Amino acid sequence: MNQGYSDGYKVIYADPPWPVSKVVRKCRPNQKSELDYPTMTIKQITDLPVSLISAPDCVLFLWTTHKYLPDSFSILSKWGFKYQRTITWDKGNGMCLFGFHHRTEFLLFGYRGRLEMYPRRPAFPTIVSEKSPRHSEKPQIFRDLIAPYGIPRIELFARIRVPGWDAWGNEVISDVVL
Repeated sequence: MNQGYSDGYKVIYADPPWPVSKVVRKCRPNQKSELDYPTMTIKQITDLPVSLISAPDCVLFLWTTHKYLPDSFSILSKWGFKYQRTITWDKGNGMCLFGFHHRTEFLLFGYRGRLEMYPRRPAFPTIVSEKSPRHSEKPQIFRDLIAPYGIPRIELFARIRVPGWDAWGNEVISDVVL
């Protein structure tokens, strides 16, 4: 745990590297067959000790996709959070598979402890339409919407360091050890 936050984080924002396989398409001959980042198994994600870095009153924002939605509810619970809402991200683009245009991802909202019923912060929309910056990267608008939920806050599986956020991930120097 970060030595400055012995009471834990009030906000946790996580985008796990789900065990996905890259779909290699013949129409794109120059693409790599591997993902740009290592993935984790469902068990590895589930076993992360997120509850140990969580404040008694804490909110969790957990990214998932259609395929891993059922697993995400179990992970949320295992990490010590109660499910509250699903926010849908319409990326405006995506792959067509099995007759479906996959252009959405989900941000599950969970909490532990006390959750304010009528908070004094802007309402968080349950659908956000924003272009995807690049494969798997989430738009900054989500951090902006999450920030009013409090401090201290941490991004798990972070790719970049963002002012006002601690970070944990294999692409940044981490503030905590999980």
